[in-house]
Amino acid sequence: MSTSQTGSTAGFNRRDFLKTATASAGAALGAMALEGCSGLTRVGPTAMIPAFKPREVVRIGFVGVGGMGTNHCNNLLKIEGAELRAVCDIVPEKVANVQKLAEQAGKPKPVGYSRGPWDFKRLCDREDLDLVYTATPWEWHVPVCVYAMKAGKHAATEVPAAMTLEECWQLVETSEQTRRHGIMMENCCYDHSEMMVLNMVRKGLFGTIVHAAGGYMHDLRGLKFSGAGEGLWRRAHGWTFDGNL
Repeated sequence: MSTSQTGSTAGFNRRDFLKTATASAGAALGAMALEGCSGLTRVGPTAMIPAFKPREVVRIGFVGVGGMGTNHCNNLLKIEGAELRAVCDIVPEKVANVQKLAEQAGKPKPVGYSRGPWDFKRLCDREDLDLVYTATPWEWHVPVCVYAMKAGKHAATEVPAAMTLEECWQLVETSEQTRRHGIMMENCCYDHSEMMVLNMVRKGLFGTIVHAAGGYMHDLRGLKFSGAGEGLWRRAHGWTFDGNL
């Protein structure tokens, strides 16, 4: 990785710097005003992704069209300027279902990919896509997004974007290296209620906010103990990921 891409300079590494800065800031908060934190010197340049020119039509490939994936595809088919060009899933029937939905919506039938778990690579290698969106089981989010960005596409993913801190860095560094956007499409951040609260915060209706906490708390017993769909894989994550972290 080049210095300009990772923020490493003169022996410094941005990852190590962030770890050290976080620990130092925690120890120093009791002795300094919060505003004082802005005095920290940035180590290495920030590799910002430049803005891309707006497109009247965004050509999309979708990977993982189970329950949530099918729902997202349904929404994309209703958005003017969004073209669903290709869909991929390890279950051929799910691919066929989304193809049928597209035709019922009066849209061209998207090309299907279902030769196995890595067939998303063939989708990403298409030259007629701008964005690859994944709603696969969680452990596949990073592999799909990383490959998509390396193939020259922007990448979007269902939550969570990654399973580990190392995977988070893979996404960041791949985005910086390829100059392609990678974004987590969290519906629970961009829905009506959440955007309303954000607007209220920006208008100062809550005064100065010094702390906020949130959680993901709803009853998923029916989903996790299902013998189909997310129940086939999400239940296992509940054995090891059991907190709002």
